Amino acid sequence: MDLSAIIRKAIEIGDQRGFITFDQINELVPSSAHRHEPEIIEALFEALSARGIDVREA
Repeated sequence: MDLSAIIRKAIEIGDQRGFITFDQINELVPSSAHRHEPEIIEALFEALSARGIDVREA
């Protein structure tokens, strides 16, 4: 899954509930992307913040 697909899915989850959990984010990021994880997480948080979606503990 590419970064834009990960962001779209995270926004979809967040829009449904008004928030997304750290566990859900971890499930979206494939293990093959762990070397790029800081960039992916930063992009995810920026996109979620721009939409007003909170990130919470499970």
